[in-house]
Amino acid sequence: MEWNKSASLLLEKVPPFVQKTVREKVETLARERGKTLVTEAEVMAARDSFMNKTPPITAAPHAFGKKSVDNKKLSILKKYPKYFDNDGNPVLYQIKTCRGAEVNCPFLIADSNVLADKIRNRLEELKFTEKLMNKIEGQILPHHSMKLAVSGCPNSCSMPQIKDFGVHAIEPVLVDPASECIECMKCVETCREDAITVQGGHVTIDMEKCVHCGLCAKVCPSGSIKTGKKKYRVMIGGKVGRHPKFAIEILPQADESTTLKALDVCVEMILSSKTEHRFRALLEQQGIEEIKKRI
Repeated sequence: MEWNKSASLLLEKVPPFVQKTVREKVETLARERGKTLVTEAEVMAARDSFMNKTPPITAAPHAFGKKSVDNKKLSILKKYPKYFDNDGNPVLYQIKTCRGAEVNCPFLIADSNVLADKIRNRLEELKFTEKLMNKIEGQILPHHSMKLAVSGCPNSCSMPQIKDFGVHAIEPVLVDPASECIECMKCVETCREDAITVQGGHVTIDMEKCVHCGLCAKVCPSGSIKTGKKKYRVMIGGKVGRHPKFAIEILPQADESTTLKALDVCVEMILSSKTEHRFRALLEQQGIEEIKKRI
């Protein structure tokens, strides 16, 4: 996301060791406001939010009707501005994205913010926050919120592997037998997974090793290696804490609509559960194969 001059000058005044965190918070706020350019207004609003100058925590009419939000239920979350939008409404999900599109990352396959915005819109359409609040008895704690991440390539800088719902973009590669390999070996040199072999003018890709980053196709001068349509790898159930676990892959290559369908299934699991266990615990109770069937 681009910053105008006045906003950039304000960011420069922030101590270097927290600039990255501040930048992420400001850009998150800007996206929530529907902005594509960060201005001084967003920086100041983020600062006020951090200084606990947000409006009283009452629900907006469009989100919760005429019912006000129970402040006692939110008393712990109120310590953390990230769990509230700019109008002071609670938001019980967090979506982390990578900065690949902003820094012109050479590994970038897809702008993570595009899918993240669609995920955010879907969660709002499903009224996830409102329904989760109604389901939880007693105080709402940080671990009750849903953690999501989207990354623009398999490098996964936004750490989707440790989130409840994680996605990273892929660019499926394939060998085109109609294009003659000139044995330049650029693909072999570029592949970080040691997944490519070239022998006698024939290219072989070990799909067990390949992560579909698409780099080999980008350097191939003869077109022997090509890429298909951009897709997403979807993982669910990652967690940190006392017993950390990596997320489990449920869709190795999914289009956007299927990815959002997977999100719908995960949300339904969380909201329909009679317990308040972490999502990974729910996943282990129901079984990964059952989840795949529902998707």
